[in-house]
Amino acid sequence: MRSTGSWACGLVLVGALALAGCTAEGAAKTATTSSGSSTPAPSATPSPSPTPTPAPTPSGAPTSGPDQDVTKPPTRPAALDGAASEDSAIAVAKYFAALVTYVTSTGEFGEWDALSGDECKFCASVREKAAAIHEAGGRSIGGAVDIGFGSAFDNGDGTFVASVELTEYPSQVVSADGAVLEDVPETATYRATMVLAQGAAGWVVEGVQVDEIDLAP
Repeated sequence: MRSTGSWACGLVLVGALALAGCTAEGAAKTATTSSGSSTPAPSATPSPSPTPTPAPTPSGAPTSGPDQDVTKPPTRPAALDGAASEDSAIAVAKYFAALVTYVTSTGEFGEWDALSGDECKFCASVREKAAAIHEAGGRSIGGAVDIGFGSAFDNGDGTFVASVELTEYPSQVVSADGAVLEDVPETATYRATMVLAQGAAGWVVEGVQVDEIDLAP
């Protein structure tokens, strides 16, 4: 199991997620397993993510796999400005997941800061690592992410728990003089579980738990 990379840098459970984590995991299992013995509460029924329709790419740039342009900002979803719902929470969670590689590669934090909650340790960890790279004149290469299945449920208290599966491809961190400071040669799959809330200023990510998924047979 690798211990570095954009997603592995903050395997942290904080805030409201600590209270909702077990319910979120149970809801996810109910959505994907037909033989479980537990019965979910009605309010914890997950809302599956619809299959996205790929946007046209006139330039021929890949939209999945390791060769994506990680310096291009991810498309801002309409859900960020829409009503709070489980489907919107999934869209916002997927967008936030896509921003991880973007901020690490570019050092551009506008959208990241707008969505990061004050108590979100994962949010702060990703920002701190990206800022350190770019302030030192370095750069992050690779680390493209494919965003997969998402699910969410409404906690009924103004917060949503959303879970997103993603695959992160190999990456390197290179110093200003070209020396390789960090090399992550493996491809890894993660599940990011987030607590989100929509307030007067818009959506906020209050906490993130990242778990590596072992795909070995």
